[in-house]
Amino acid sequence: MTARLLLDAHVILWWLAGHPRLSPSTCKRITEATCLVSVVSIWEVAIKFRLGKLHIPPHQLLASIQKTRMILLPISANHAASIGDLPLLHHDPFDRLLIAQARSEEVGFLTADERVAAYGDPVLLLD
Repeated sequence: MTARLLLDAHVILWWLAGHPRLSPSTCKRITEATCLVSVVSIWEVAIKFRLGKLHIPPHQLLASIQKTRMILLPISANHAASIGDLPLLHHDPFDRLLIAQARSEEVGFLTADERVAAYGDPVLLLD
């Protein structure tokens, strides 16, 4: 069975840019998986772009994602409600919603953010 992974925003950006931060084994993992991209990540990029923290326009990111075989994951009411089940280990609202989505969808959440690793399963740190 093919692994299913929800990619954190920075992983998506690095993947699309061919960034060396992604190891060959991580690239293989992404290539072989069914990858999900949450609309939460598009929202996060849009905010960070507007604040000048990122230089990729959100529409350009969305167009790039749509050219791949990655699947866009909408936010459901169940995802939003599941945030209430998470312990308050991390205060970033984007990450908390992504973790809730990963748990609800029963997929791994691939990130480089070690602070998120405190949530345990389903968080998968880059190698």
